[in-house]
Amino acid sequence: MVDVEVQKKAGFSLQPEEEHLRVQLESIQQELNAPNQFKGRLSEMLSLIRMQSLAEPSTASATQMDNAVLASIHSHLGRQQEGISHLLDIIRDDLQHLDIIKQGLAEKHTVPV
Repeated sequence: MVDVEVQKKAGFSLQPEEEHLRVQLESIQQELNAPNQFKGRLSEMLSLIRMQSLAEPSTASATQMDNAVLASIHSHLGRQQEGISHLLDIIRDDLQHLDIIKQGLAEKHTVPV
């Protein structure tokens, strides 16, 4: 039933609501496909760890620095995980809205005029 509706709508322009959802989904996809910013941050942290271990041969201060860097990395990864979780919630909501739109379109075209 939905396939028939999709075929009927082929060639027509998107409605404003559909266009808005498309733009939102594309921006989310761009954010998820841009992992370079996170890789850069992690490589920067690793460089700091290496520099500190070379500059201070003392194991006590190196251990303290390592713990501080590990805490920073842990915090950063936690924020990333929260962000991804939030994006997944948005995507789930958008998919539910798209299902409602599909049902409404299917019902609109199945009712005899």
